[in-house]
Amino acid sequence: MVMNRGIRRTAEHLQEGDGMTPGDHVAQQVTERYRALSPASARAFEAAAASLPGGDTRTMTTYAPHPLYFSRGEGARVRDLDGRWYHDMVANYGALAHGHNHPALTRAVHDQIEHGTALGGPSTLQYEHADMLRARVPELQRLRYCNSGTEATMWALRTARAYTGRDVVVKIDGGYHGTHDWGHVSAFMSGGTTHRQQLPGLPSANLAPGVPDTVLRSVVTVPFNDTEVVADVMSRLDGQVAAVIVEPVLGVGGGIPAHPGYLQELRRLTARHGVLLIFDECATFRLGPWQVKHAVSPDLSTFSKIVGGGLPIGVFGGRADIMSLFSPSHPQPVYHASAFGGNSLSLAAGIAALRAFGTPEIAHLDRLGTRLRRGLDTAARHAGVLGRSVGEGGMSYFHFGARPPQNAADTAAARQGRGRLRALVHLHLLNEGFLTARHGLMCQHIVTTPSVVDAFVEAFASTLRLLRPYLAENHPELLTGAPTVPAASATTPTVEDT
Repeated sequence: MVMNRGIRRTAEHLQEGDGMTPGDHVAQQVTERYRALSPASARAFEAAAASLPGGDTRTMTTYAPHPLYFSRGEGARVRDLDGRWYHDMVANYGALAHGHNHPALTRAVHDQIEHGTALGGPSTLQYEHADMLRARVPELQRLRYCNSGTEATMWALRTARAYTGRDVVVKIDGGYHGTHDWGHVSAFMSGGTTHRQQLPGLPSANLAPGVPDTVLRSVVTVPFNDTEVVADVMSRLDGQVAAVIVEPVLGVGGGIPAHPGYLQELRRLTARHGVLLIFDECATFRLGPWQVKHAVSPDLSTFSKIVGGGLPIGVFGGRADIMSLFSPSHPQPVYHASAFGGNSLSLAAGIAALRAFGTPEIAHLDRLGTRLRRGLDTAARHAGVLGRSVGEGGMSYFHFGARPPQNAADTAAARQGRGRLRALVHLHLLNEGFLTARHGLMCQHIVTTPSVVDAFVEAFASTLRLLRPYLAENHPELLTGAPTVPAASATTPTVEDT
């Protein structure tokens, strides 16, 4: 990768009297270079804004000055409208694990299209896919299909309420479970309106615009990796809590893995109080089902993303006695409608995806993730910048600051006042040919190679070195000293060469 190509001006080249500091110039140059590399995306963004608020249909993928618009994906790369290729280091926010245009998945979709996509009735693909999931996740005794992770977690919560006859849901502060009302309480690090909760001494619940205040009457948020608070809530609301829902790795909240013993203690506490434990494994299935790897048995689980092979899917299920609520023979069955739930196209792709994603592939992602996090930590140390990477397997984040976060409150504190810094890091990595999420998520494909991870680490190191003038002026607390390694040479391969 040719580092900092097109950004050659340094402090000695600044024009006198322009009123800009060296840090201002660096920030401006990063943005100007991004604009110069993506004029077709800028035009697409302007055209899209006429019909799509914000020029996109997904909040996470919109950013200033304009998002990249992509036209093609191949393997672990994507191409934008200007014909520029990028190493894909986000994998559609973890939803893809096989890369783009995986031949087995593509063939399965083409073959199924000829037989129909959603025929309006059950198909053998439903139980074939279900049997494959049950073989991977033994606690998934019975399951149902829907169309997304949002739907899956919504249905899991409704199932828990129907089964227990209780209303209150306990969720993790900063935990993301989709965009339904209950999932939106305390799901993000910023935005929305802060509300007082019904119990004193708990994190303030963040409520997204459009979600009614009455939702807070049935949702209680607790900090991640803290079982003492959960025990206290269970005692004070004994007999009222239907479920505790948790991501084994706190995703949007910062990529923070559960501490050893945390999930096991949640299992013990929920069982004691007759509360259902729900694992949201929509994101963590790519790490290998967490409940299997760590020997914890939830009552219900949710899945989506890669189990659909790149097409929309949602799965919720668990104990057979709980899921019997959906049997028409049940005295009070739960009605479940979904025109495209369990559609043949998604299931055909999902079956191919599961066949091509087993122990060797998960181990490969584990190695890539470990290599990436170690590399990022080394890059920051050599660049003289305080920061640490966190994550599990092929899912990683990098956080600026002296210590890695342990919960969403730590993540929020680490991000406070550093939005522009993170934006500049994101834009410059795009300039260097690497696609990441603007909030910091990094995920790999099973076709990603160690050499690409190493090139990304070098691009990240170069980014930190480039931004040192900006850091010195705006975040001096993050600088530990002068860089200890020289800048990368111009002979490093570019993304087009790799």
